[in-house]
Amino acid sequence: MNIAIVEQNKLYREGLKTLLNQTPDFRVVFDTDNNSDFLQFLKTNSTDIVFLDFECIENHCSEKLPEFIKLHPDTKIIVLTHSLEICRYENIIQTLCLDVMLKNSSKKDFDKHIREIANNTKQIN
Repeated sequence: MNIAIVEQNKLYREGLKTLLNQTPDFRVVFDTDNNSDFLQFLKTNSTDIVFLDFECIENHCSEKLPEFIKLHPDTKIIVLTHSLEICRYENIIQTLCLDVMLKNSSKKDFDKHIREIANNTKQIN
């Protein structure tokens, strides 16, 4: 599975990239700290899964998500957040059928979660 990471925190992004690249069948093909680079990448590329920092949704990426989903309907988007208290964006997350993953998840929970998403066996939160 090809994966893109859009995460503002470089240390977290690098750690996630390392973790994913060590997981069989997963390959990080793109990572960035900003929405503009990601949207530019998508003009000529596609991925199976996108890890999207919640901060990016707050920083106007939410306006571009419906367009992205229309162009890439099979791509699974996982919103990364420190807290499930994201109520003001709950409508966007539910409407676009995005999945949410806590950044402080254990490796065991992370592995289970990502495998379920990759295998289409996880119910969207």
